[in-house]
Amino acid sequence: MVTTVDAFHSEYIVKGLDRGLDVMTEKPMVINEAQCQAVLDAEKRNKRKIAVTFNYRYSPKHQKIKEILLAGEIGRVMSVDFSWYLDVQHGADYFRRWHRLKSRGGSLWVHKATHHFDLINWWLDADPVEVAAHAKLGVYGKNGTVRHTHCRPCPYKSSCAFYYDMTQNAARMKLYAECEDVDGYHRDGCVFREDVDIYDTMSAVVKYSNDVTMSYSLNAFMPIEGYRLAFNGEKGRLEVRDYERQPWPVEEETEIYVIKNFGKSVKVPLPKAQGGHGGGDERLKDLIFRRVSVPDYMRLPDSRAGAMSCLTGIAARTSVEQKRPVKIADILRV
Repeated sequence: MVTTVDAFHSEYIVKGLDRGLDVMTEKPMVINEAQCQAVLDAEKRNKRKIAVTFNYRYSPKHQKIKEILLAGEIGRVMSVDFSWYLDVQHGADYFRRWHRLKSRGGSLWVHKATHHFDLINWWLDADPVEVAAHAKLGVYGKNGTVRHTHCRPCPYKSSCAFYYDMTQNAARMKLYAECEDVDGYHRDGCVFREDVDIYDTMSAVVKYSNDVTMSYSLNAFMPIEGYRLAFNGEKGRLEVRDYERQPWPVEEETEIYVIKNFGKSVKVPLPKAQGGHGGGDERLKDLIFRRVSVPDYMRLPDSRAGAMSCLTGIAARTSVEQKRPVKIADILRV
């Protein structure tokens, strides 16, 4: 099981495969195309298997979306609108830690959006073909007017809205602070450090093998956490609003509506979820460790799923850097 810093996933996946082991890894499987090729080659030559633990697939609400699409409730999907919001707690946290560096997490195009791209690939049962993307670092990093190495000794803590008092978390103090003299890693790093080289504002248009186009965005400094999602079909629209965290109460974390052309809007009943990631964590553990029986569309994601989700983000990152649309096949053929 590989659960280290993203940049080192490929190294340990390959080492495991070369020892004749099947390998399970957290997302993202890799952070660049060279790593992706190395992992796929190792899997093939050793005749072993890779599983990628995309726990978001196993949330009951996400399975329900899959089933609605499989049932053809809105007909053939023409396009997808997908906006993900990271709030000023969760979103900022990526800029405190090692994720702030492309060399460690591949940027949020890979580290975070891999979750989202895998969901779309799975929901549509299609491969990404081309990505055209734009992004910027507009709030964190160099945009701050004051900065320090990390929050605890910071002289600006009384005036900084992003000040994080890690001393209030005994587990993190023991796990991180007590080790700083060895590894130099600050879990409460300053979100305005000038070495931040990832993006906090991202948008992309992704074309898929089934002629569907997705408009995607991710913003990492919002007052809310969650997402809006819509599948626009030839017979109607599937709308989703997910409330993970916001400064007002909601009766339900997730609302799903099927709206038929020339018809009515029907709210989809959802089972109550228990556990992390919308109930996905426990269900994924059941599949891994208890080998529960599931339909084919709920089987464990494999190396191809891991590759296609990563390659979507890698293509988006490349598109931003090179200021042009990028075809997945030009990066790597899977």
